[in-house]
Amino acid sequence: RPSFPLFPWPFACSLHNATQRNTTQRNTTHVATTAAAMETCSTAAGHDKRQNSKREHGDRKDSSEFEYTPLDLSSLRLQLVRLEDTIIYLFIERAQFKQNPSAQDPKALKILGAGGASQFQGSYFSYYLTECEKVHAKMRRYTSPDEHPFTPYEFLPKPILPALKWPKTLREDNGKWSINDKILDFYMNVIVKNLCEEGEDHHFGSSVTLDVELLQALSKRIHYGKFVAEIKFRKNRKRMSRLIRKADIEGIRKEITKAEVEAKILQRVSKKALAYGNPDVLSVIDDEDTSSIDGTGSTKISRRSSASIDLTHCKIEPKTIAKLYEEIMELTKQVQLKYLLERPLDDD
Repeated sequence: RPSFPLFPWPFACSLHNATQRNTTQRNTTHVATTAAAMETCSTAAGHDKRQNSKREHGDRKDSSEFEYTPLDLSSLRLQLVRLEDTIIYLFIERAQFKQNPSAQDPKALKILGAGGASQFQGSYFSYYLTECEKVHAKMRRYTSPDEHPFTPYEFLPKPILPALKWPKTLREDNGKWSINDKILDFYMNVIVKNLCEEGEDHHFGSSVTLDVELLQALSKRIHYGKFVAEIKFRKNRKRMSRLIRKADIEGIRKEITKAEVEAKILQRVSKKALAYGNPDVLSVIDDEDTSSIDGTGSTKISRRSSASIDLTHCKIEPKTIAKLYEEIMELTKQVQLKYLLERPLDDD
């Protein structure tokens, strides 16, 4: 399932390493005499007490000065592969339920507030999405430069956690490159209709929960296009600047498109969809002893073995998932184009 850290992992690791260093220092500075040992223990206990107090009340200074750099290409590729896994798994999960259009009915849910006044009028989906994003906003999810809410920022509460100090990795980033409206339309009108059977099964809670998880994962994956675009700009600054000044959309599109890379991604997605969505694949892998993982994160399955797999057991055909993922990459390209065309050049 898609997840986000309340504290990014490097910060958590630094806390762990600091604790380990404190423990090592206390052990190595132990002295032989009883008085000195007691003094050392007392000092360590006081230090631990202060550290525990910081943890209980929140060490705001350390949190606010944490820095994270998302423009490392290898880290960016790893994150995209992980999001790829998340999206494919959620595709398969969502396909267990029917389309359930009643969950999108804007008149389906009415919640009354104090005095009988209408507090909410809308669909089960819109209610769950908004309430989820309100909670996530309190946990500062949408202060991260790689997160974009579907709910307008003015309707979200302020974070209850201390702010993190993010480095300026993009030329500008004020949320204006969000295409969540397109992502939502694409999800409801293309993805759900291709993944799920028509009709109602009345599992509105389960289907809506997966809808929101999938939308959030898709949004994060697609908006990583901002960072990819900035990396590509920095690699070829002069040519990209010239194309941007001329607003040469086709020229920019050619610069950001790598057909061979996209073909490899789609091939990997097809393999993962086959492996994740078909129980027969496990028996084939066991029989052929081809369970090693290659450099792209894909399970190796021989051509002879894949031909023997019964695709009727797949909830979704791998080619359907690959086709949807191709459109996801196109939306990512739209984010790249939008970012580059509106990127100021006065600092270059």
